[in-house]
Amino acid sequence: MNENKLTLEVIWKDEHLIELRASASNGRYSGITEVYEVSNSLLKFAHELDGFPFNKDTVTHSCGEKDSYAFFKMDFYKIGPTGKCGVQITMEENVPTEYRKEEKDKLSMELILEPNAIDNFCKELKSLAEREDGVANLKGIGKYTSNIL
Repeated sequence: MNENKLTLEVIWKDEHLIELRASASNGRYSGITEVYEVSNSLLKFAHELDGFPFNKDTVTHSCGEKDSYAFFKMDFYKIGPTGKCGVQITMEENVPTEYRKEEKDKLSMELILEPNAIDNFCKELKSLAEREDGVANLKGIGKYTSNIL
């Protein structure tokens, strides 16, 4: 995965939950985690994000539980007056073992975005949440900035 993008894909569902595979790359770093989510929560987030960055300064959504089995978080924010935005992506995965309780895979990275990429992502995310199936892609631009937690 060498593209600058975030992908959310439904990989499993039942009558209560969907399981999402979240994969992201900023051109240098990449990660994947799988988290459980409720489609109504995802749909609510898609509506909150719709129109960003023109109607809000920040929008955040997370799935799973931090420092637990799996976690995924997106923090959207404005970057100056240019209209460009950023999304800070945080991923965690792997249950600690009895021998290494602190062991866990963690990654944090930033994608730089144009507002139209967020519009396209919202459309795909709404469809994914309503159908509980499919893929939503958020395409980034430019160079990476990244921190491993």
